[in-house]
Amino acid sequence: MVLSWLEANPRAAHKHGYGAAQRAVIDPDRVPDVGALLGDKHGPTPLYALPALAKRLGVGEIRVKDESQRFGFGAFKALGGVFAVHEYVTAHRGEAPAGLVFTTASSGNHGRAVVLGAQSVGASCTIFLPKFTSAEKEAAIRARGAEVIRVDGDYEAAVAQCRLEAEEKGWIIVSDTSWEGYEQTPRDVMRGYTQLADEIVRQWKAGPTHVFVQAGVGGLAAALIGYLWAVLAHRPVFVMVEPQSADCWFQSNRAGKPALASGNAETAMGGLACREISPITWPVLGLGADWFMTIEDQVMPARHLFAHPLDDDPPIASGPSGSAGLAGLTRVCTEEAAFKALHLDARSRVLLINSEGNLGEATV
Repeated sequence: MVLSWLEANPRAAHKHGYGAAQRAVIDPDRVPDVGALLGDKHGPTPLYALPALAKRLGVGEIRVKDESQRFGFGAFKALGGVFAVHEYVTAHRGEAPAGLVFTTASSGNHGRAVVLGAQSVGASCTIFLPKFTSAEKEAAIRARGAEVIRVDGDYEAAVAQCRLEAEEKGWIIVSDTSWEGYEQTPRDVMRGYTQLADEIVRQWKAGPTHVFVQAGVGGLAAALIGYLWAVLAHRPVFVMVEPQSADCWFQSNRAGKPALASGNAETAMGGLACREISPITWPVLGLGADWFMTIEDQVMPARHLFAHPLDDDPPIASGPSGSAGLAGLTRVCTEEAAFKALHLDARSRVLLINSEGNLGEATV
């Protein structure tokens, strides 16, 4: 099989258990309750079944974890940003939260999540936004009381500017991507994300045989893949999905180590517009992901399919990045060679993550 948009991981560790290197990144025994930190009463987000769509695509089951309903926030990012802020405050009890300034680079949801966390402990927050962030996303961040600094560049440029000003001003960075010497906070962010993975295991007794998950810098994918790899008796087939123009994981798989995307990362999937992976996630995803694939034109039809489902399937509000997993699944299911390569059939149970609702199209 030769497809330009789908490649297997030659390092996939099906013969190996979840080891110390993976546990150092995602520890399945340390799942937090982020809602308790906020006094939230929403409980777990729904895991919807889409039987009509499963029949149409030729698989046994499709279930969607709908993070558009997380805390009334509208995206899974709330789990990571809030938890990481609280972890910092707990670890630095000598510092009065009212005197702290938390900061991060984001194009939407992660920034709002850090602001939410800062507000919950009585601290201030400054968010750096890349050039492509919409005015609506900026307004949503400002509405939560944060200062906003626009950067004339992409997401990586916003990260660089955030790091520079934080060092100069003594601000605390709460980033979901890691770099040399900066790893603990991204670990805390991903630990927050494991809550949704734990909920899935509790909600779905049979569990998935296949998982299609958005790539981005790797935080969500590492939390989900790492947790399911560690706790399920039968490891699912894990497929990472990303925009063709922001294929940093696709290229990293080819290189066998973290590598840059081949494109300019310009895409409607703003939350997946990443040119570099988070290096800390490599021990999990470099061995745990089975397949890497790219999408582009498929995402808007997938978003429409979520909103206007077949027959009696429930409608799901999703942004472009939130629809990426479904876009990946539909692309695979309409290509016979890919369908067979992933060993999909009428008995397959497929898990998708709607990572965001309509409000938050950006997830980095």
